[in-house]
Amino acid sequence: MLLNLSVVTVQSLHFRLLVYISLMFGISRAWDGKPCVFKMTLQNLRPVLSWEFKNDSIVPAYYSLQYTIMSKPEAMKTIESCTNITSTFCDLTEAWQDFHENYFILVEGFQGAVSLVNCSDTLTPLDLYIEPPEFEITDLIDHINVTVKFPSNLPKLLRNNLEHYLELIISEETGGIVKTHKPRIPKNISGNISYVIEKLIPKSNYCVSVYFEPILLTNVVKPPPKCTFLPPDQEPALGMVPPPENVRINSVNFKNILQWESPAFPKGNLTFTAEYQSYRKFQDMCQRTTLTECNFSSLSKYGDHTLRVRAEFGNEKSDWVYLHFCPVDDTIIGPPGIQVEVIADSLHLRFLAPQIENELETWTMKNIYNSWAYHVQYWKNGTNKKVHVTPPYDFWVLRSLEPWTTYCVQVRGFLPDRNRTGEWSEPVCAQTSSDDTMPSWMVAVILIASVFVVFLALLACFAALWCIYKKTKHIFSPRNALPQHLKEFLGHPHHSTRLIFSFSLADESEVFDKLSVITEDLEGSRQHPEDSCSVRTLLVQEHPELVPQEVDDPHSLPLPDSRQDNQRDTDGARAAEPTPKPERPVDGPVPTATELGFTS
Repeated sequence: MLLNLSVVTVQSLHFRLLVYISLMFGISRAWDGKPCVFKMTLQNLRPVLSWEFKNDSIVPAYYSLQYTIMSKPEAMKTIESCTNITSTFCDLTEAWQDFHENYFILVEGFQGAVSLVNCSDTLTPLDLYIEPPEFEITDLIDHINVTVKFPSNLPKLLRNNLEHYLELIISEETGGIVKTHKPRIPKNISGNISYVIEKLIPKSNYCVSVYFEPILLTNVVKPPPKCTFLPPDQEPALGMVPPPENVRINSVNFKNILQWESPAFPKGNLTFTAEYQSYRKFQDMCQRTTLTECNFSSLSKYGDHTLRVRAEFGNEKSDWVYLHFCPVDDTIIGPPGIQVEVIADSLHLRFLAPQIENELETWTMKNIYNSWAYHVQYWKNGTNKKVHVTPPYDFWVLRSLEPWTTYCVQVRGFLPDRNRTGEWSEPVCAQTSSDDTMPSWMVAVILIASVFVVFLALLACFAALWCIYKKTKHIFSPRNALPQHLKEFLGHPHHSTRLIFSFSLADESEVFDKLSVITEDLEGSRQHPEDSCSVRTLLVQEHPELVPQEVDDPHSLPLPDSRQDNQRDTDGARAAEPTPKPERPVDGPVPTATELGFTS
């Protein structure tokens, strides 16, 4: 026995050592493949931990639970109410005191003094399942009283801040319409909460459910609803007048007309009163009218509305007849407008979304719904084969139709996200014409030819401008030119060859006269000396090989001082050098200065 106790003590110490190591290194699970499953539930606002071991062959006789807070380096703590217990759940109201903390839980199963199995896990507020509170309902004629039961003493976890973590939701459902109510939870609540659902429809079935909706948590458990049938209204003199018959709502493009039929009443003509529910009370829309309809187009397009109508004869009144109506879901989408334009073998369609009742002209049904498209069907006039398209825009083109053929077109609104369709418009028929459009290859040829013609025109304009420029420049600023007879002489091939080979540039025994050309416009030459030129200049430019070097000529004009000095130095140098005898070409006689047109 002592040995068994020692073994148990060693195992417990070893297990706690593993737990501390896992806490130190941030391990949220002690072992891979947990032998049990934990579940934390908020039952009647009290946190209750339950567990279930996966191995059915191990059935401990009793359990002990220990815990520690992950953010605090503390030893494992025991809970007196959770030590040596035979149940597989434990109330942690006194231990679980903070929604923002993570708790490390350790459960050991014992058989006698021997630990058979142990399991651990880390629990967070996200693991908490919130069970709905207990509630009772009491039905009256037109309202239901709901009583929500709360514990007389809230746990420390929720004592002063219950409204910060949970919202109380009361849901009512009738005729497929669900409405939710969120009564405020009083601070420091102790006891039950009563809430009244008012302005209900008598002789109708209502189902009510109550649950908590957590603000920070995600696991919500909704209870099954409790249903009741409200009794009929018991007003004085009620039932003497029959109620209206065949009550219905006719709504097209949010033009909401409540219609009914007058019942047979032998005492006389009946009047009718129609009302709608607004902020939990009914307001008159049509009062004591003799008509069998009432316009409710002023109602909001969104939300659910409750309408009612009754018949009256003096002070006698019939039962109310109720009707539920949601305009955005129940209104009928009217037919759109359509405009058709014929262009060759195609029809260009333009759609106009239906206008809304009691709204501006620019406000259409397309502005109400998130998705909007059109269903279009067209066919040849006289046939039953229809083609359907769904254009998403207000403009569409039907192409490649048969020429000289009459086509008819219809359109209706379509809501893709709701899979709802509207009413078809009246057919609009139009006849196509022949396709007189030019082929694309011909358009390309014409375009290329046009570009080529424009290029030639620009080239001709450029050439004309260049000629005009040259002519204008020649007229207003002519160049200095050789005399005409000299040009003719130089232009003759025989004379040009004789002239080239007749000159001996190295024979100093030859005597040449210096030629100076004086223009007639002397004043202009003085003002613009760069414009004047001589025959020598022209010869140098055109035939530099024909111009000999300058030699002393007693008949030449005196040079300036500097040039005379240079000339003397040159003459002295030439006299000192031996003069080689030049060779004369034997082509013919040398042309004289007279032949060249030179005059001294």
